[in-house]
Amino acid sequence: MASPGAIYVPPPRRHSVVGPLILIVIGVLFLLRNFGFRLPLLHQFVQYWPLLLVVIGLVRLAEYFAARNRQQPVPRMGGGTVFLLVIVIVVGAGLSALFHARNEINWGSVRDNVDMDDQWMHLFGNQYTFDGEVTQALPAGGAVRVDCERGNITVNSWDQAQVKVVYHKRIFAGSQREADSTNQATATRLVAQGTTVEVQGNTEGAGAKGVASDLEVYVPLKADVELTARRGDISVTEHTGDVRVNSQRGDVNVDQVTGNVNVTSRKGSLAASNVNGKVTADGRVDDLTLESIAGPVLITADIFGDTRLAKLEKGATIRTSRTELELAKLDGELTMDSGDLQGDGLQGPLSLSTKAKDVSLRNLKGDVHISDDHGDISLESNSAAALGNLDLTTHHGDVHLRLPAKANFQYQVVTRHGDISTDFESVRAENHTGASTATGTVGKGGVKINVTSDTGDIEISKASNAPETEPGPPAKPPKPGKPGNKVGDVEVM
Repeated sequence: MASPGAIYVPPPRRHSVVGPLILIVIGVLFLLRNFGFRLPLLHQFVQYWPLLLVVIGLVRLAEYFAARNRQQPVPRMGGGTVFLLVIVIVVGAGLSALFHARNEINWGSVRDNVDMDDQWMHLFGNQYTFDGEVTQALPAGGAVRVDCERGNITVNSWDQAQVKVVYHKRIFAGSQREADSTNQATATRLVAQGTTVEVQGNTEGAGAKGVASDLEVYVPLKADVELTARRGDISVTEHTGDVRVNSQRGDVNVDQVTGNVNVTSRKGSLAASNVNGKVTADGRVDDLTLESIAGPVLITADIFGDTRLAKLEKGATIRTSRTELELAKLDGELTMDSGDLQGDGLQGPLSLSTKAKDVSLRNLKGDVHISDDHGDISLESNSAAALGNLDLTTHHGDVHLRLPAKANFQYQVVTRHGDISTDFESVRAENHTGASTATGTVGKGGVKINVTSDTGDIEISKASNAPETEPGPPAKPPKPGKPGNKVGDVEVM
């Protein structure tokens, strides 16, 4: 029997080096940036990405001719390499089309909306800095208006009858020549309009360029100022006139202002302290901090971060999509976040309507009305004379009241699915088919306490170590020369 012929096994077909080559190039570029080399990757990629296709084509030709010389199959490109090429072509073609149409696109608005900081702005080119100063006289009683598309605004007060602007500009460009041209086109301008001087940051004067300019603005102490920043922080300190702020994306800090403060914010934190006038804010803020405000406070903005209020002489009104708070005065501090509201030293009348917050208030004075959709309520008052009417409602939560031991009040307490407990001997609870109720009078009556909980326990306890009476005037010293018995050097009256 003849032996079978040998079976020919073709050599394995090799893979192309195109895929690894693309990854190596991309990895080297980003590695150089990590080591501090300021490579304008996006700017260069938009201009030269077709060159990558040329290089890949040359590599494939070299692989083809090398395989023919060796009489071997041409190396094939795997699915991953093909997918990577498609991504490069789609991204490159899309960015090129956008940059070619950049004169018709508001790139400043695009950068603002994506929250692009200087680190990302380096993708548009290398950074070049320019500093300068401009001045303009301001008529007596005039106002100052500042508008900067991108950059921080700092307002300082001085005793000169003029406006001075010191600017620190950052330009991201492909070359020094381009940066110099952009700097001339984006010069900071002062324009006098009647009794108003307008400061124009002019960072978009050259069109779709990466430009940011920090402005230090010196204004007369009593001049009213209006500040607008699309992307940048705003700071005002030691000013007597009114302050109006319009911030689209950035933090606002106001300190030691005698006039009124009005803030409209889209995104960013707001901090105001030592303000003698009225403080109002609307729109949307992240963190809110108000301290030592002599005038009334009105906040009609959604708050997405933490809130801290302290020493508000004329109280505050806060209205958000989930919480409404009104209080007459705040001697201590109030903090609020997404799940808790805590306060110390609040003076009523106080009205609070909120959803899904645990409320804890101490050292209360005056009337209190609280409606909580889902959360516990804990109130403490240490002064019988300062205790006011309490009207508390929570649909899903417990209620804890700590009242002075000698407080006088009328009470009506209801929980439909819970228990009532108390330290006051005269308070008696009755149970009916799962519900607990208590109605009556403690001491001489007086203020009214109404508590309702759909699902939760209610506790009314006596505050420990609480003063039962208001402190009286200091004792008068004895008149000199009045006779008495002496024991040693001490005269006993």
